[in-house]
Amino acid sequence: MAIIQSKLRIPNFSPCLKRDRLYSYFEQQDNSTIIAVTGESGYGKTALVADYIREYDIPVVWYHLEKSDSYAHIFLSYLRFGLMQQSDLASSANLTIKPNDVEKALEDIILRLSSRTEPLFIVLDDYHCIDGSPDLKNIIEKLFTHSSPLVTFIILSRVKPALATTLRIRRTYKEITSAKLAFTRNETELFFNTLYQLNLETQELDLIFRITEGWVTSYQLIYGIINKMNRQERSLFWSKFPNVSDIFDILSTEILELQDEKTKEFLYKTSLLAELDPAVIERYLNMDNADSLLKNLLKNHLFIFQDEQGIFRYNRLFRQFLYQKYEEEVGAAAITKEHLKIASIYEDLYQFVHAFAHTTIGKDYPRAAKLMVYIRDRYNPIETMFFLDGWLEEISPGQSLANNTLFLIRCIPLSTLNELVTHFEQNIKVLKEKNNQLWLSYLQHRLAYIYFMRGEIFKSKNLFTESLKGSRLFHDYPMTALSLILIAELEGYLGNQEEALQNVRQALFISEKYGLKHTQLQALDTLSTIYINVDKLDRASICIQQALEISSTYDHSSLVFVYTNLGKLSRKKGNLKEAIEWGEKAVKFAEKYKTDFDIGWSHLHLGESYIEQGRLELAERHLSKAFTSFSLFSYYRHMVLLAQIKLYESQEDMEQLEKKKKELLEFCTFNNFHWVLNQHKDSIEEKPGVKMRVQTVVREKAKKTLSIQTLGDFRIVNNNQPVTIKRNSSIRLLQYLITKRNKQINKEVLLEEVFPEGNAESINNQLYVSLSILRKALEPDLKSGNQSKYIVRSENHFIFNSNCIDLDVDKYMILTASLDNNHSPSRLKSLLEAEKCYKGDFFQAYPYEAFLDMDRMQLQSLYIRLLKILANHYYNEKSYSTSFDYFDKILYKDPFQENIYFDYIELLLRQNLISQANDVADKMVHYIEKEMGINVQNKLYEIFSKYQNSLSLTK
Repeated sequence: MAIIQSKLRIPNFSPCLKRDRLYSYFEQQDNSTIIAVTGESGYGKTALVADYIREYDIPVVWYHLEKSDSYAHIFLSYLRFGLMQQSDLASSANLTIKPNDVEKALEDIILRLSSRTEPLFIVLDDYHCIDGSPDLKNIIEKLFTHSSPLVTFIILSRVKPALATTLRIRRTYKEITSAKLAFTRNETELFFNTLYQLNLETQELDLIFRITEGWVTSYQLIYGIINKMNRQERSLFWSKFPNVSDIFDILSTEILELQDEKTKEFLYKTSLLAELDPAVIERYLNMDNADSLLKNLLKNHLFIFQDEQGIFRYNRLFRQFLYQKYEEEVGAAAITKEHLKIASIYEDLYQFVHAFAHTTIGKDYPRAAKLMVYIRDRYNPIETMFFLDGWLEEISPGQSLANNTLFLIRCIPLSTLNELVTHFEQNIKVLKEKNNQLWLSYLQHRLAYIYFMRGEIFKSKNLFTESLKGSRLFHDYPMTALSLILIAELEGYLGNQEEALQNVRQALFISEKYGLKHTQLQALDTLSTIYINVDKLDRASICIQQALEISSTYDHSSLVFVYTNLGKLSRKKGNLKEAIEWGEKAVKFAEKYKTDFDIGWSHLHLGESYIEQGRLELAERHLSKAFTSFSLFSYYRHMVLLAQIKLYESQEDMEQLEKKKKELLEFCTFNNFHWVLNQHKDSIEEKPGVKMRVQTVVREKAKKTLSIQTLGDFRIVNNNQPVTIKRNSSIRLLQYLITKRNKQINKEVLLEEVFPEGNAESINNQLYVSLSILRKALEPDLKSGNQSKYIVRSENHFIFNSNCIDLDVDKYMILTASLDNNHSPSRLKSLLEAEKCYKGDFFQAYPYEAFLDMDRMQLQSLYIRLLKILANHYYNEKSYSTSFDYFDKILYKDPFQENIYFDYIELLLRQNLISQANDVADKMVHYIEKEMGINVQNKLYEIFSKYQNSLSLTK
């Protein structure tokens, strides 16, 4: 046997990223050490150890193992030769060991290692090649046991080494797994921008790190591809990433092809799961050993991890590779069926969020809509929506957000989406600061769509336009097409039909060029709407028929809009019978999905068809249903009001007609829908002065670029950009000005309240510095304080003008100006708006500012009165659950409301909800009697006695 000296040569990796955070694992310990560096192929095991040894010039025997080294005489021959090389004795030694001399040679090697007085690393590279060899088991154990404390054995292996437990206890054993070997986000930046000086942008680095999860080899491959690309060429590359042949080829040859067929099948099928839950897998694959299989994959480092909660999952890049390979093998239709099968399992296990996601990917939209009802009623909306946000893309790798966005946003209640707005706005601010264009584009699109549904037309259009820039930059064609479609719809609403037509045609071109069926469907539907509006009915008919074919195959949830457009087209052509048939079909379809927007949309257009046919009672019923369904969809509500005006004109009901015209006028003025008033001015009878007044109000509202939120979290926004005031005294000054808004404030009084400490000169300086910083924050383009429109000074007085500010507390005071029992629809709407406006106590993060207390108490008192009115209203409407929710809100806000307890308990008892009444009574006794010392048990006994013959009230 000849010694191949290259097997004992330390590998050289140049250039190589220095991994300082991992070097501590190799520091010498008091006892001799075994360090196992384990992980999948390509995690840089060898490079890490070789780089450390070269960095610190550590004596080493580096042994590249192969299957043939499993024989004892071969293994010991190489090991002895390596040790002799360290002592410069290799040239004179007997190079090989014969099988009969193994024991003697082993004793000689152990003697050398046990008497070692200098540090030495022995690296056993590719240890998995010999792990479990019966010839070597005892030899390796003796070597590890009897070596000097200065000898460190380093095992490099793709699998966890099968070492005896006693050996691990006796020795200092350390393990570096692939989770630790993976590059961190910081190392990602060091690799590309420091080591290779590519100057990648933040979003590029984030994308690499998120998709690869730090897999080292992929970084080398990515560098090899992009190192000579410019920014524009890279953006095209990222649009296809990680579907890169070089990366997927390595995963195929180095990982997948080495597995047996049974393991391959398991990997393929479980790639449909974002989380590898053994209970789900066993039901899905009809097996009973999923847990042991997963642990075996984990042991063998098959790109699988187990997080802190014990949940198994694949590396994101590996899973996307498996998912794509599986889809290529069985086809997209089969994958869809598999997702629905998985959805049923999750539903049976009451894991409704997972079930919803898989059902949506499987395109069973009616079932997904039903699951959303369960989710909405069971879980807190914020947590649920953050879980869902991005989850669909996670479950179906490579699928664009555009494929399910429209259904997802329609399916989720707008009240829930409204709660996400603040979080999205904050995240957008952070992403802008980091200049992360990729994720910023996605988030802007989500928020824009929420604004779209809420009726904030200009906000929505601006955000879609911003998002469009990002999706074009990164060649995200589905997102680009969807943004163009939604911008087209907004342009259509604003009466800009030419701009709408231009945008939707671009979207249709992109969709058909790249085979994007979902956006092709949406583009055709929007295009047909535009053609109907401009009376190009033949063109509209062609588009609608094409949309009908696509939706019947690819997206049944969109049929409600196709049917509605078919009804509009028939109505335009004068075929009212056909229009009503399509309209009724749309309504039936919408009711099946139970989503508010679809219901409102279909009933609105069916109602319009009934008006045309003269069946006014039916029209009124459908329009009423639409009005209720659109309760949170401000823009679409005005469409119902216009239809109702037409209805009452047909009925010649002048009282209702005038009422609806007034309601429309107030509604559009309040929401600043000035273009609606201009488009439909003929529908609104203008009385002297009305037109000018509306225009004045609209013009004034349009100037309100500054928005200040004081109820709940304190927040300032100027021209849709968050404003930060860094000086605390400036914040304190603004708070005081808001409490005294629109009133003259004497300078001396202001100084005393806001700057109570310091001499006259000091507090004057504080005032002017604070005032200057405040004005600059609110009006960044202000050249002189005298020109401020918000903080006006008149000699020795200041005035804070809130009339040109969108100040939430002003809106709240207007909405609660008359808290009475008038429960008309418009009044009820105002009350609900007021409740939504009250996001928390007045400047709730500043509880110790004395000058805020009076306003805070007043506003809180109004809020409790508001909740009480709503509680009683819903009780009278027999919406008992809603009523009791409002009582709970009151007591959560202020648990010392004695009269509220009595009213609440009595109403519960009327509905025979004795257990709930007892719970409320318990709470009352705790807060009112025990904490305030007011006896309430006698009165409670009287109330319970009225509704119960036998009482167990001993609380």
